[in-house]
Amino acid sequence: MIRPKANKKNNKNWYECRVGRIEEDITTHRILARMAWIATKLFNTAMWHARQTWDTTGKIPNGIALQKVVHASYYHDFLPAHTYQHTAHQVGNSFRSWFQLRKKDKTAMPPGFRRKEDLSAFLFTGYGFKAVTNNCFLFTLGPKLKAELSYPNKRLTLRVKWNTPFPVGGQIQQIEIVPRKDHFEVHAKVLMPEPEWRKTGQIKAIDLGQRNPVASYNEDGQTAIFKGGQVLSYLQYWNKEKARVQSEVMGRTATRPRKKRRRWSKALGRMARHGNAQVKQAIHAMTKTIADRCGEEDVKVVVLGDLKGIKKNEDGTGKNWNRKASQNWQQFPIRQVVDQLRYKLRRRGIRLIEIDERGTSKGRCSVCGNTDRKSMRRVHRGTFHCRKCDTHINADINGARNILHKYLHQSEWLRQPPDEGSSGFLADPSIYRWDDHAWSVVG
Repeated sequence: MIRPKANKKNNKNWYECRVGRIEEDITTHRILARMAWIATKLFNTAMWHARQTWDTTGKIPNGIALQKVVHASYYHDFLPAHTYQHTAHQVGNSFRSWFQLRKKDKTAMPPGFRRKEDLSAFLFTGYGFKAVTNNCFLFTLGPKLKAELSYPNKRLTLRVKWNTPFPVGGQIQQIEIVPRKDHFEVHAKVLMPEPEWRKTGQIKAIDLGQRNPVASYNEDGQTAIFKGGQVLSYLQYWNKEKARVQSEVMGRTATRPRKKRRRWSKALGRMARHGNAQVKQAIHAMTKTIADRCGEEDVKVVVLGDLKGIKKNEDGTGKNWNRKASQNWQQFPIRQVVDQLRYKLRRRGIRLIEIDERGTSKGRCSVCGNTDRKSMRRVHRGTFHCRKCDTHINADINGARNILHKYLHQSEWLRQPPDEGSSGFLADPSIYRWDDHAWSVVG
């Protein structure tokens, strides 16, 4: 599993996450389990102080106050300084997130405690571990933990078997040890080296949408559309099932006191994980297919529309969308598509650039350049019709062509509209559909 993360302060830095299983013996498992239990203990200590502060003052405690509380605990010397401080950061972040949610939902409950028997994940920064090789690491232990377990060595040695190949030239910045049912995993934050960007090739433009998550157009005229109906059906099915089960859970506990009422259950958790896994698999397969096509088609730059503020007008007011369209936008994880596509293209040396896509879908005809909205319209099944040049074209492909046109003009690579003088004849796009296993071309 790979989850890329970009550094907002420095866009040149690029991070990926690698997951691996720790090769354990009895001693190693005992040490890790003890550290995970202590992480839970320190988390609950900071949580108790945070809730007391909120109940008495109505304010969220700052990070320094929470760190002082954790440092005063008897258990803080069982873990390295950066590790036990991370538990205070987790409590602070959870309270800040709850405070933001509380502005919209007054009934939102504050963060709660973890069960005493639960094992929590704990973090090591670069000061707390040393990488001997990409598969072997030395970890710092707290003095009280070594004394309690009579551990003779200065550091704990862990060997890891990665789920995916470790990247060449990658440098591990942080390591989080996560407890599972019968083993422990390592989640490593890896700083990736700068790729060799392609300097020659063509440009691909992508229009992001609802029913068609991706519609692409190349400079050489190749087009493709990825249909998202099956993925949306996953989301709608699991949302209905979760709502049904949640209503049953709330109905069974409606007569209980307010603090003992339930809105969640293990069954709901399993349903949420299963539904998310289905959607994530489809998106991973789709972005991989697009990245592979870019490599085969000699693409050097991919341009797509930035959907930030897509649900607002230019004056900041919300758009009056119908209920179904608004629900589709909220359900389909478009941002996940962009993030996955970005790091997969980066591995191939292809740049991904986002530009403002306002007016690209139905505000301009990509064939004749007409911008008179009275002479353009979208007919049924997403077809765009321009009365000036009598062109019928898929609306999403029209948007992708306009995004390409807009990017070329902004980059000053092209002084005249690329489609000027076109006859209006456009090749049929390649249609991709998801069959629960792979994206395949229809027809």
